[in-house]
Amino acid sequence: MKFWRPDTRIHLDQRAIDRDDPQAAKNAIEYELPTGFSEKAKRFWEYLEGTAFIFSYKGRLVVTDESLALTDGGDGTWENPIRCIRGSFKNWKALERWLEAECDAAEADGWL
Repeated sequence: MKFWRPDTRIHLDQRAIDRDDPQAAKNAIEYELPTGFSEKAKRFWEYLEGTAFIFSYKGRLVVTDESLALTDGGDGTWENPIRCIRGSFKNWKALERWLEAECDAAEADGWL
């Protein structure tokens, strides 16, 4: 488990989706946000509560929305709806930096 850290927990109740590789999606692991993240990153994650999820998938950390899609794609048809992820990161530090930047943007726009 490449992304395991002592300050986070694994969830076993969510099943992520990859329409391009459904078999690989079965190996995706959902993580909680690490407790060791900065207060700014935690604040933005709380803002996203229930609308964003972190998965370890194919060597990356993928942040997805309620669709639980692990990849971008789709053509907008009923059979193949458009799907997109919020972000894909090579490590926890990159994810933390992204959350902090998103927090700054949300504060500047008056969302937080």
